[in-house]
Amino acid sequence: MQFTFVTVFLLAGFGGAQSEQTPVLKGSLLPQDQGWSVFTNAVTPLDIVTNGNTLTLNTIGVLRSIDQLPGKAVVWFYKEVPFDFDLGFSIEFTLKVHEVEKSHNLYDSGIMFYGSTIDPSGNFAGGPRSQMLFFDKNAIGWGDETGRYEMDTTDTFHTYTLTVDDKGIAKVSVDGKQRLNQKKWEAIPRIGFGDMTNDVGVNGRFSIGNIIVTAHPGISPARPAPRHSLIPPSRPAPK
Repeated sequence: MQFTFVTVFLLAGFGGAQSEQTPVLKGSLLPQDQGWSVFTNAVTPLDIVTNGNTLTLNTIGVLRSIDQLPGKAVVWFYKEVPFDFDLGFSIEFTLKVHEVEKSHNLYDSGIMFYGSTIDPSGNFAGGPRSQMLFFDKNAIGWGDETGRYEMDTTDTFHTYTLTVDDKGIAKVSVDGKQRLNQKKWEAIPRIGFGDMTNDVGVNGRFSIGNIIVTAHPGISPARPAPRHSLIPPSRPAPK
């Protein structure tokens, strides 16, 4: 398995107090040069490039390494964040969808963002997948389809902000306006983005800019991100 790395920035502010902010991804550099890992079954080199400002990742037409066939490529990047997410955090990033081969389905998406995820080495898809944010051409929403917001994700770069408080209430804003919410967030200090499914044709091409994480003030260095036990995914790990 090959590992690559992407940059992401996270933002957070709670109760008017000062918060600690860390850039985790820079769009000007390839993710493998920024300490990110990648889970993939695709041929190498991976189809990810930078134009000096943003990264563009593609899985449409990308071949699977085991049989050199297109349609089932998985390529997503993840990285642990040195904050205790239980105390609250926010993540801000810009993203533009260029193309979606097939729209998301329940718990699967060819373009997605995890604000908290388990280590994918155990199930390849990460999770909890209910916390995954999917991106279609005409909508964004939660992986379990409990929330959805209709919008054009292809017209320009939009700014997405995920904010989670210390009570596990998660809110997603688009260009400064709240559009999604979720309760009982499982705070895992590991984030990720890309194409996390091997479902045939559920692939995409998108660009992402800087990712910034902001943590609640007064935190101590985070414990290692836990490997939570989840219900196994509906399909075996991709080959």
